[in-house]
Amino acid sequence: MSLNYLFKALPWIAFFAAITLSYIYYIKARNQERLALIEKGTDAPDAFREKKFPWLKIGIVITGVSIGVLLVLIFFLTAPDNTLPGEVLLLLMVASGLIFGGISMIIAHFADRKNKE
Repeated sequence: MSLNYLFKALPWIAFFAAITLSYIYYIKARNQERLALIEKGTDAPDAFREKKFPWLKIGIVITGVSIGVLLVLIFFLTAPDNTLPGEVLLLLMVASGLIFGGISMIIAHFADRKNKE
């Protein structure tokens, strides 16, 4: 029975380990880049400036995915003959979420580009 708990916990442990290691390697690479700039004697204020978190892009993408999933649910609930199996409905929701998420990523790119100009 305890082995079953281990198999349930292992993906979560791997997920958090991957996030932690990614952050550590990101910090390491950033520090090496800064040291290389210092050794060259180059002044790069853009490299040392902290970037803002892209809230607008994330918001647009989450809204697009939500609209895609919601449209499939609305079509399913308003259809006169609801004979679709649950697996097909789930597949349609995921596919619609991906399609609308991709469209919203394109919209977010152009919206963010206008803000930078």
